[in-house]
Amino acid sequence: MDCQSEFRAASSETAYSRLLLQFFGGSEDAFVREISFIDPATQTASVTSVNLSLSKFATCLERIQYTPSQDGRTTFAQSAEIQTRMNMWRTAADKLENFLAERFKQNAHLGRAAFTDVLSTMWEAKQQQTALT
Repeated sequence: MDCQSEFRAASSETAYSRLLLQFFGGSEDAFVREISFIDPATQTASVTSVNLSLSKFATCLERIQYTPSQDGRTTFAQSAEIQTRMNMWRTAADKLENFLAERFKQNAHLGRAAFTDVLSTMWEAKQQQTALT
């Protein structure tokens, strides 16, 4: 089987602080470009995303990898590269990068918890369906 890939541009509302929106402009809508690859032969999936909102000020390149492990479980690996793109005082750029990294970390924890909940619900539904048959 061939690898499958998907490209999508997504948007969502975010909770950017009013201070950031006033300073940089823009809206509470976040836009992201996401590319997904699924390789049925190796049973791996990878997702790469980059922010498009406020990208002239800072970029966040996120990589997620799902791979099977020896014990029959799925290994989840996630990384992010955050970089400011402004010519400003280094201390201000460092503070912005630190703020964005902390936001990414918070969102990653929420996303992982939500994904785990979805998988748990699906597993429970499958177990119930199996028990009925």
